[in-house]
Amino acid sequence: MEQQIQKSNPLQQYFRAIKLYLKMPSGTSYYGPGIIDFTDTGEVGVLPMTGRDELILKNPDALLNGEALIEVLNSCVPALKNPRALLTNDIDTLITAIRYATYNDSLETALKCPNCSHESTFKLNLQYALDNMESLEPEYVVNLDSGLSIFVKPYAFPELLKGLHAKFEQDKLVRALESRTLTDEQRSAIVKKAFSEVATTKVDLITSGIIRIVDESNNVNVTDKKFIREFLQNIDKKSIDKIDDMITEINDIGIKRTFIAKCEKCEHEWESEIDFNPVNFS
Repeated sequence: MEQQIQKSNPLQQYFRAIKLYLKMPSGTSYYGPGIIDFTDTGEVGVLPMTGRDELILKNPDALLNGEALIEVLNSCVPALKNPRALLTNDIDTLITAIRYATYNDSLETALKCPNCSHESTFKLNLQYALDNMESLEPEYVVNLDSGLSIFVKPYAFPELLKGLHAKFEQDKLVRALESRTLTDEQRSAIVKKAFSEVATTKVDLITSGIIRIVDESNNVNVTDKKFIREFLQNIDKKSIDKIDDMITEINDIGIKRTFIAKCEKCEHEWESEIDFNPVNFS
């Protein structure tokens, strides 16, 4: 008599389960259909990482091209249908929640005391960071002296990757400039190229953060990124800074990014920022 084939895995009851539910900084209003399947209360469930997920995050190349984050988000947040559409605020929150679900609370970081330079290791309470999360407003507008209204949004996944690449290239630049084999001419050429690339990246990022530019009195409503980029390259620095400051401000909305550190040697207290960079996640 042939052995009956089981239709389901008898070990399924031991599979990992949802560890926590949370609301994201963007709420439910920033995404269209097909991006996230929220619960009736506007939350998403988070699973702890598997061993494979943890190994994936240790691959720096996969992190820089975004594939590691995509795989881990898909693995640990079943409600996500298109993680590439996520805002950076939500990505920061979700990877922190995944770490909390996996390791049960703390994130270790080493800091030097600004008073006595003693280095201490701090364990950061991730539950506190999640519980004190701030939410995004439905809309953000920068009003320029010219009468234009600039509607802006936080950066999304493509901008996160662009930022990671920029940081990676800057680190390479620093290492290159420290080389003793460079001539002054070569060093100058590297610095000139770096400044040009930083400026281009900055304009690209701000362009990505602008939804539309409006002047109702003149019936102007522009959403074309090509026109917006050209506009940014031809306005005064004060206006650029005003737009950039607003986008930077709303990019930081979400999980609490600061904590009060206390030196174990001299007992000096200071406020320090928590690094939620996905490259430093594992």
